Amino acid sequence: MSTTTPLLSMRGITKRFPGVTALDDVKLDLERGEVLALAGENGAGKSTLMKVLGGVHLPDAGEIQIDGQTVAIGDVSASKNLGIALIHQELLLAPNLDIAGNIFLGEEPSGWGPLKKLDRAEMNARAAELLKRVGLSAAPTTLVGELTTGQMQMVEIAKALSRKARIIIMDEPTSSLTSGEAEKLFEIIAELKRNGIAVIYISHRMEEILRITDRVTVMRDGKYICDIDTKTATHDSIISAMIGRQFGTLFPTRAKQPGEVIFKVTDLRVPGTRHTVSFDAKRGEILGFAGLVGSGRTELMRVLFGVDRALEGAMQLDGMAYSPRGPADAIERGLYLAPEDRKLHGLVLPMSVAENISLPDIQNYKPRWKLAREREQQVAESQRLSLSIKTPSVRTKTVTLSGGNQQKIVLGKWLAMHPKVMILDEPTRGIDVGAKAEIYRQIATLADAGITIIMVSSEMEEVIGMSDRIAVMHERRLAGILEKSACSEKNIMALMTGQK
Repeated sequence: MSTTTPLLSMRGITKRFPGVTALDDVKLDLERGEVLALAGENGAGKSTLMKVLGGVHLPDAGEIQIDGQTVAIGDVSASKNLGIALIHQELLLAPNLDIAGNIFLGEEPSGWGPLKKLDRAEMNARAAELLKRVGLSAAPTTLVGELTTGQMQMVEIAKALSRKARIIIMDEPTSSLTSGEAEKLFEIIAELKRNGIAVIYISHRMEEILRITDRVTVMRDGKYICDIDTKTATHDSIISAMIGRQFGTLFPTRAKQPGEVIFKVTDLRVPGTRHTVSFDAKRGEILGFAGLVGSGRTELMRVLFGVDRALEGAMQLDGMAYSPRGPADAIERGLYLAPEDRKLHGLVLPMSVAENISLPDIQNYKPRWKLAREREQQVAESQRLSLSIKTPSVRTKTVTLSGGNQQKIVLGKWLAMHPKVMILDEPTRGIDVGAKAEIYRQIATLADAGITIIMVSSEMEEVIGMSDRIAVMHERRLAGILEKSACSEKNIMALMTGQK
């Protein structure tokens, strides 16, 4: 740490909610022009600490200083006035407004007089300057709904700069970005740093933390643990500090080899492309699917699960013809999909753990038109134990659990129905590294038990570390399938980008 007065100093920050202490005497320092990673498992207190800084939560104890002066952050407006900007993982932009309208929303420039007519010319001119600073070539009058996620993120940064932000908090900023968009974001962060703007960077991706940050502040169980200089840090040293013990191997060793082919796809053409896809998957195999955003992986998985119908081609499951007319057909045959967005498509968050696990097979819990609560409880309890779901009870509402535990519930509801093939779409997105290791162990255990896993992942380390083979998609066609021995980042990237 510098011997000069930090830009931001938080000391003794404590925040209690009914029945839980979310923050316990936490400290954090931030220098001018520093990129600080805030690391910790889900539930460590990172988001709560940032909400205190952002004026969303009032701390029960502690002091916040900016430029050495104690400040009171009583609400979101007070935080913004102090030059603090929070860019959420779910971007808070109005898609029906243009870029300039979003940047200056609530602070639109206007002329003089009683009517104070909106000064569009000035607003567009100022927006154009801000867009130039963040490297976005779109016109200020472009509707935000027409932008990619990466471009929307640039608009959020431009919005922060319009308010003369000195501290910008980025929460999982690359979770929905392509590799190219992520690279552009890293360039913008480097430029912010050169201009003396400090960034607090929250991410579960260790390779990003090691690459772009100067220092890591580690939290665990609502407490400050340590600061680590990124120059001397390693992947394992950060994870060990996060989980409070020496970290072993992230990816488990498989106990068994894949067996015979159980699922076969021949010349399958999905809507939106003229290309056909052919591949097979073996019993107990983890077949990874890699590809850039828009490569066609999701569209293919929707056809395999029966959400959409194939335009031509054939499929076989366990030696018999397979042509699902809808997800119900796929489920009846033993092929299940755990979707990428578990909160939107995988779970009913207000329901309990037990209710979510029983939901897809609910007809078998009603032998006499009355829900068999006792059986529902037994099945849910069995999945809780086998998947190590951390919950006070299977009657606890799912919304109160961490992302990692919610993902285990998604797995549990399908495992209770004894699947043959499971499609896992981005199974660890938004999950901390400790929960990732648990999910990986569970996936390996399922494969060793003879369940075929088709795993779609945008994380190169994950798809290489977990897969027996990797199918690579490029521009809605299957560019190639790599055997385990050939699964290198170089080989995958060559296929993903259409190189020969």
